[in-house]
Amino acid sequence: MTKTIVGLDFGHGVIRGAEVMPEHGRQQATLVRYHEIPVPLDAIHEGVVIDEDAVVGALETLRGAAGFGTKRAVIGIGGQQVLIRELMMPAMSMQHVREALPFKAQDLLPLPVEDAVLDFYPIEEVEDADGPSLRGLLVAATKQSVIANMNAAKRAGFKVADIDLIPFAIIRAQPQSDRAGVKLFVHVGATSTCVVVAADGVPQFVRLLPNGGHDLTTALIEQLGLRADRADDMKRRYGVKSDPSDPQSEFVARVNAEGARDIVQAARSTVAFYENAHTEPANAVNGIVLSGGGSLLRGLSDEIGRATGLPVTTGRGDAGIRIGHQVDEVALLSSGITPAVAVGLALRSVA
Repeated sequence: MTKTIVGLDFGHGVIRGAEVMPEHGRQQATLVRYHEIPVPLDAIHEGVVIDEDAVVGALETLRGAAGFGTKRAVIGIGGQQVLIRELMMPAMSMQHVREALPFKAQDLLPLPVEDAVLDFYPIEEVEDADGPSLRGLLVAATKQSVIANMNAAKRAGFKVADIDLIPFAIIRAQPQSDRAGVKLFVHVGATSTCVVVAADGVPQFVRLLPNGGHDLTTALIEQLGLRADRADDMKRRYGVKSDPSDPQSEFVARVNAEGARDIVQAARSTVAFYENAHTEPANAVNGIVLSGGGSLLRGLSDEIGRATGLPVTTGRGDAGIRIGHQVDEVALLSSGITPAVAVGLALRSVA
């Protein structure tokens, strides 16, 4: 029997759940159900559960409202609770790689290895001075953050089948056509931003920035003395481009542009760093895919395009998979690209 699984995205002020059914014969993967539910803004911080009781209540409401047909779930982890580094390991089975990780990683971590959850994402097998080796990415998350998210999901009745890295889920959530070649994926969340270089959908380099769209709202609140809802509305209305007919927009756009500068610079410097380290023509970055609610900031894509000299497109949130009849397609379309993380998480484990 084909099993579905639910991807759970613990966002800023919202939890999103996407139930996906895997490919079956000629039937492509299907988004069976999708739903999102608000949570208090202080219940989740950078994707990590802070107020467990509030999150458990929201997850129980999410399960009931969505009518998920399974309790199996995969949860994501990201933000500043995660460290990602390129790492070379001897060519051996993944079981042996994971057994050796604590010894290889201890000098790379800013915390004791026993306080981290470690994994290794293999990219390719290469020959170096020590013989056959695996080039890949070391992924280290704080054990406390992983346990907090797992506990909340389990208390709400989910069975956690897997844990995945949010930057990887973002790539997986894009249609195959958007993953072709070497792409830079920039996912601007509310409180953090992921910048990932991927070759034909395989992550090669990952950066995690501690700022996102909510930081721009906070800057407007502090500098203009606005209410949060008014600041958020003005941020979305003006973006980083002022309206010549509205004098107030010039200051708002300047504040937004200052807040977005780190994201623009990170995109440009990541492209330059990757291409300097991989000089073969085939490794040249040929496009940028934006995702996350913060990426819809007016004028941001133009700024990133000018800074990098690359074409910029807005990603999708459904991986181009089939939309099931139980999904409210109008509501899904109105969610824009925000379902991407939940869908990408579920796609890791639909086997």
